[in-house]
Amino acid sequence: MINPAPWAGRSHPGPRTVPLALSEDQRTTVEAALRPDKTEKRIVRRGEALLLMADGVAPGDVAKILGVHPRTVQRWRARFRGPAPESKLADAPRSGRPPSLSRPPTARG
Repeated sequence: MINPAPWAGRSHPGPRTVPLALSEDQRTTVEAALRPDKTEKRIVRRGEALLLMADGVAPGDVAKILGVHPRTVQRWRARFRGPAPESKLADAPRSGRPPSLSRPPTARG
C-alpha cells in the first residue's frame, strides 16, 4: 500500500483538500479487498485512490501517484461520496449479452 504521509497536507493550488469520510471498518474492508493476489488492477487502483483521498491527499497528487488523469480521480471522488464507498470499488454490471465460450454451430449443407 502507498504511504500517504509525504503527500497528505502538502500545499497545492486551489481549494483546501477535504478528506473523504471513511470509518475504520470501511478502511479495513478496503484494505482486505486489496490484499488478494487475484484482485483486478483497476479495483486495486480505485481502492488505493479511496484510501489516499480518505487520508487527505489532494486529487492532483493522487493522479500523479497512481499514474492516471486528474479527471479520473475527480470521477472516483464523486463515485465514493455518500454511504458505503467501499462497495463502489467494483465495476457496475454492463448491459448486453454476456460473452460465450462455446463455438457457434456451423452450417452443414
